[in-house]
Amino acid sequence: MLKFKNIRLRPLLIHLIVTLLYPVFRAFIAENNKLLLFTDAITIIGLVMIAGGVIYALFLHGDFDISGYLLKRGLQKEPKRNYIAYLYDVYEQREGAFNYPLFVGLLYIAAALILGYFVI
Repeated sequence: MLKFKNIRLRPLLIHLIVTLLYPVFRAFIAENNKLLLFTDAITIIGLVMIAGGVIYALFLHGDFDISGYLLKRGLQKEPKRNYIAYLYDVYEQREGAFNYPLFVGLLYIAAALILGYFVI
């Protein structure tokens, strides 16, 4: 589940600005149906962000930990760490992580639904 206490403003604003560039530009250059094109664009970007957020959620839950450990173990030239020590380090790094792509994707889908049903 999303942990809203871990949201930081700067990464959230970066995600919003970068992902809104295309829909705003597309709506700006359109000759007619500007709001419809904007709504379509944020719907598509929202769905892509949700797909990326699901993959990132799998990563945050540790579904790829064994793959990462085996990859790092194969690339290390130093003495090998055991899997438990690797897991401890990885979980410590992920403790304050937030799934921005999933959150922004859900936000865009909600905005597209509101625009689609109440404005257009």
